[in-house]
Amino acid sequence: MANTPDPLANNPAVRQWAERFYAVKAWAMPDLPGGGDEAAEQRRAAALAALGKIAIPAALSSGARRSLAGGRKALKKEILSAGAAEAFDKIDNDIKELETRIAAQLGVAAARAKAQAALAAAEDRFKAVRDSLDQGAFTHLEGLIKAAQKAMAAAVSASDFEAVEAAAKDAAAKAEDANTYGRFFDSWTRGTLALIAAMNGGAKDAAEADRSARMKTAAGHSKAGDFGAAKAALEGWKANLGDGGDLDKALSFDAKLAEYMATAHDRCEFILASAVPDAGSYRNHLKNAKKKAYKEQKFTEAEALVQELMNYSSKDRGALARYMRSFDGSLRADKGFRDALAAADTKQEFKGANNPSGAMADLKAWEKANKALMRKSLSKQIVKALAKKYEALSKVLADPELSDLKDTWDRHKALADADNFDKDAGAPQYHAKLDQLFKLEKVVDERREMALILQRYPAAAAYGFQNPVADALTAQKYPEAVAAVPGALALLRAMPAYLDTRQAAQDLLAALPGGAGGLTGPLDAAIKAAEATARGGDPAKAAADLQAVLDGTDYLDLVLAMADYRAKLARVEKEHARTKAYLKLPEAEAALDASLKTAMDRADNDREYGDAFLMLDAHQKLLAEAKPMATARYQVQGILKALKRAGASQDDLDAFEVKVSAAEAEAKIPDFAKAKAAFDQVRKELEKLSAEAAEAYEMVDGVDSNAGHSLDRHGPGVSDEDLIIRLKTGKPPNAHSDDERSYTGASSKFHSPQDWLAGRELAAQAALAKGIDIGEKEMDVSGDPLTWPEENADFTVEHGRPIDKAYIGHKKHVRMDEEPVPDKTYETFEEVEGLTRAYVNFIWEPEKLPDETTDHPNPGTHHAEEKAQDNADYVEKYKTRHGAAPAKIPGRWVMMQQYPVADGWDNETKTYTSGNPDNMIP
Repeated sequence: MANTPDPLANNPAVRQWAERFYAVKAWAMPDLPGGGDEAAEQRRAAALAALGKIAIPAALSSGARRSLAGGRKALKKEILSAGAAEAFDKIDNDIKELETRIAAQLGVAAARAKAQAALAAAEDRFKAVRDSLDQGAFTHLEGLIKAAQKAMAAAVSASDFEAVEAAAKDAAAKAEDANTYGRFFDSWTRGTLALIAAMNGGAKDAAEADRSARMKTAAGHSKAGDFGAAKAALEGWKANLGDGGDLDKALSFDAKLAEYMATAHDRCEFILASAVPDAGSYRNHLKNAKKKAYKEQKFTEAEALVQELMNYSSKDRGALARYMRSFDGSLRADKGFRDALAAADTKQEFKGANNPSGAMADLKAWEKANKALMRKSLSKQIVKALAKKYEALSKVLADPELSDLKDTWDRHKALADADNFDKDAGAPQYHAKLDQLFKLEKVVDERREMALILQRYPAAAAYGFQNPVADALTAQKYPEAVAAVPGALALLRAMPAYLDTRQAAQDLLAALPGGAGGLTGPLDAAIKAAEATARGGDPAKAAADLQAVLDGTDYLDLVLAMADYRAKLARVEKEHARTKAYLKLPEAEAALDASLKTAMDRADNDREYGDAFLMLDAHQKLLAEAKPMATARYQVQGILKALKRAGASQDDLDAFEVKVSAAEAEAKIPDFAKAKAAFDQVRKELEKLSAEAAEAYEMVDGVDSNAGHSLDRHGPGVSDEDLIIRLKTGKPPNAHSDDERSYTGASSKFHSPQDWLAGRELAAQAALAKGIDIGEKEMDVSGDPLTWPEENADFTVEHGRPIDKAYIGHKKHVRMDEEPVPDKTYETFEEVEGLTRAYVNFIWEPEKLPDETTDHPNPGTHHAEEKAQDNADYVEKYKTRHGAAPAKIPGRWVMMQQYPVADGWDNETKTYTSGNPDNMIP
């Protein structure tokens, strides 16, 4: 979704009204002055009347609404405080300016909504097509999207947003052109690989070299958005063929194969696995088509086979295949059934009469005339298929229907196993009941949604809309339960909106001062009327009726102020909590808490939600200063602890600790800006020691271990080119040979040794909190290996500040195997930056068992030095040498992995969209 910050953040024309409000600082409105200058009183009355006609529309963004409402409040204070008639000249102009600004902001809001919708559509389209593009087209579209996003973030005026809308629509149109080219590129990639596979010697080498060169040339054209030139560059490769038309044939076959896979393959596979009699004649069609194309280069014949398969897998034949699954194999013992099946085969045969719907009609006629046989067949089919159905249903059904399903099934199976297929006393007596139970599967999703609504809105249960379903299930009236689900779900879906609206109305009623212009009585009556309507079975109408009252001019401004405040409070509280998680400094935390409490008290105690909203805006500014300071301090603390663990000289560290102490003193004042600058300076000065310590840690971890490679693959010394090479070839930056491969979907590096070192130590401290000291050299073990101490400790360190950049793979390379298949490497990639998380993994490595002579199993037995894989393996090897398990296992903790986390990263908003992992710190 497009990142569209509130205009309050970047619109001076709106912000001036908020600042005007802040300048007043007197939150209480003065009373009307007593009698005085008659002219002044007339002007005052006129100004108040004019101001009273000005409403702040709901269509504006929350920031604009509250800023303009705050300005209006300040203006009202000026009106009430003015002592002379001439003072109203400026006030009248300000009132007109406020009207003009509101009208302008309505136009801006409309333009912004269109721009945001257009940009979101362009972003979605890019995500939908990007995996079909070459690197050039990917880069071109990505550039258009980023430019539109940047323009959106900076847009202020209606014309700005209109320009964004136009740019976004242009990007979406370009995405369609790029996708068309991308489909050609895919076919060309696979087709040329197939043609090259049939070549030999120098001709093959020349064709491969020309292919690579043309892909590079085409990427240059597509990067500039010239997809026609890019396609022409690729088509020129046909010069490598004796018959240039072979490329067209290969591309035509690939396009037909892609069409088949997208539109017919799943249905065809179902038909070919069914009892449709002539299915065996087509089961090898796809395999043969690929063989003719990729082995024999007979693309026209291969395409014909695929087309025949598409024609064969019609929807009517699919329906016939599903119907024939209802026949049990035992029916083939009956001659009448065999004759009916043969007649159906003749009628549906693809190369014969080819009438599968007619064949199904004939079989249904036979089924109707042979009910006894079909009852037996159906029972056997149920026995055969119920295991899967029961397994699936048992995961989604609950008592009482789950118990009923099991009981009915047990009774049915016992009779079917006894070959009792009597209509009234045998297995068929349970067919109808089982059929009803199985139909509950059709409403599983709807019932899950009902349960979710009731879970999220417990108050909805009291209205009883779910009761008809529950009562029918309890009475084992399953058709009634299934029939009742849609109606119950529709009513429950309307409950969240009603309950939210009712809560807003009740909150508003509580916020209104007693006798507020006669507003409390009508609102209380509206709430009671809406409640009666909801309990009468129409929660949607109840919500609409109550919302209409809230939208009235008497209530609207306060309702919007409350909604804006609560929405902003939720965001601010989340950021407040994250900042404190890094801070852990009582004096600074107390200052932040006091700032937040002042805003909340203004809402909770004084019911001045508009004031509170703007005070939250001020608190956000404070958090924006506090969090960067807190995360810098968080890293510095980790770095210093890591240096001490690494044995750094205390003389080297003393000067830094003095500076840290001074920085903390500034944070306690609190002067967050000054403290941040101080911590940033300390962090910068720690670079050399951090680099040395990081190298030392890696060297020690890597001794006789697979650990110790994080810096080589993800350290700040790794070049961007190395990262891209790993993504595109699998060759890691620290490869010991050209053949070494370590495939990844995201290739990344840390910005600095400080980031790397801090992450390692912060994870080590988290491990210690869990009882794992990574400095220990032996581990106590006894009893069951499953209860031994943990041998692994992994964490996701959230640094709260940018630590990394990465290249994320999208479109995979295609290689030729028996056929063109996706490789483990990537054709295209996306560059992202600003990642804030790193994954850190420590593992316990037992020491090698030494070269020694023991008395087990025989005196003087020699045992060579050997390495155990883990503690359990160490114990077994130790028993082999000594006849008993060791009490302690010598060893060490090593950092096996540390790399920045790219999964779930939104490069536009610079946030992780995935949920926080359980192992995240802080």
